[in-house]
Amino acid sequence: MTFGEYMSLTEKLVSKKRTTGTEQTNERIELTKLNFQRMKRIYKTTELIPEWNGLFEKKDINYKWIVISEPWCGDNANIVPVLAKIAEASEGIEFRIILRDENPDVMNEYLTGNTKAIPVLIMLDGELNEISVWGPRPAELKNLVKEFKSVPGYDSDELKKQIQMWYLNDKTVSAQKEIYSAIINSRR
Repeated sequence: MTFGEYMSLTEKLVSKKRTTGTEQTNERIELTKLNFQRMKRIYKTTELIPEWNGLFEKKDINYKWIVISEPWCGDNANIVPVLAKIAEASEGIEFRIILRDENPDVMNEYLTGNTKAIPVLIMLDGELNEISVWGPRPAELKNLVKEFKSVPGYDSDELKKQIQMWYLNDKTVSAQKEIYSAIINSRR
């Protein structure tokens, strides 16, 4: 689905007090509601880094981006709107979203270790050859989470707060730089 369709789906789910997938827990339903607001804010406030301008000016850009996502996931709320904004700024990037739990065969091809961590951005060229994969979160944040989880008995609520504060302070810059770098490195 397009980003607009994804947002419409999320809004509809929020109005029905539901979420995607079969796990209709209060926590996931509340996260979907919270993430809908986050996605709207992030989409509205994200400024693209200057590096994108040079890439967008090239006429040979022909990419298909597929992101594996779910509206209840906090990392998705912070990343998917940025991907949509990048794609919209370029005539050469077609952007689509698929739901993780509805596409287990695809998700199983892009596991992070043994986990179904999302979002996963799959970048394809015009002939649908995979050129790069990125996700589920920027490297600096991955390291922060890994370090936090290395402490026995860590507080998962505190970890969630730390992750959200990291995203707020980063303002999408790290994700944009890593995705830009993945594209540039694939073009060599």
